Amino acid sequence: MAVQFARVGKVGAARLRYHDDPTPRPEAQIRSILNMNNSLSLPLDLLERILPGATLQPDSILAAAERRGLAYKFVAIPNWAQTEAQYGKTDLFDLIFAGKPLPPGEVVVVADGSFISGELLCCAVDELRQRVSLSSQFMFDGDVVFMWPQVAGLTVFHHEGGFTHIGW
Repeated sequence: MAVQFARVGKVGAARLRYHDDPTPRPEAQIRSILNMNNSLSLPLDLLERILPGATLQPDSILAAAERRGLAYKFVAIPNWAQTEAQYGKTDLFDLIFAGKPLPPGEVVVVADGSFISGELLCCAVDELRQRVSLSSQFMFDGDVVFMWPQVAGLTVFHHEGGFTHIGW
C-alpha cells in the first residue's frame, strides 16, 4: 500500500521560534500556518520565517544561510553520479539523518514533485521514515527540503548528491 503525500498536517503543543525573532509562537499560530489552503504557500511562509530571502531551491537556501551567518556543513555523497541508482529511499533517508536525532513535532517535506502536483508531505516526525518508505514517489530523485517548524531548522538534499542541516 502506497502512502500519498498529504496537503496539511497536525501540530502538537510545541511552540515555534524563528532565528530572527525569539518570540515563542502559540500553538494556534502554528496551526494557522500549517492549515493554509494553498499547500505551496505553507513551505514558502515557513521558509520566509526560518530563513528570510531564500527560495525553495537548495542553492538559494545555502546562500541565504551564509548571508545570515548560519553555520552548516554540506556533505557530498561520494561518487554520486556513479552510485545514485543503487540508493533506495530509506537508504538515502538513513544516510542524511545518520547519528542526528530528528527534531520534535512536525515536519514539512517539499520534493521536486511538489511543484508539479501541488502536494507536500506534512506529518509527525516519528512517522517520517515510514511515510518516506511507503510513498509512491522516490523523493530523492531531485531536490528535497525538510522543514522543522518547531526548531526553525531545515535539512536540504541537493539533486547533485549532497545534503546539509541548517539551524538544528
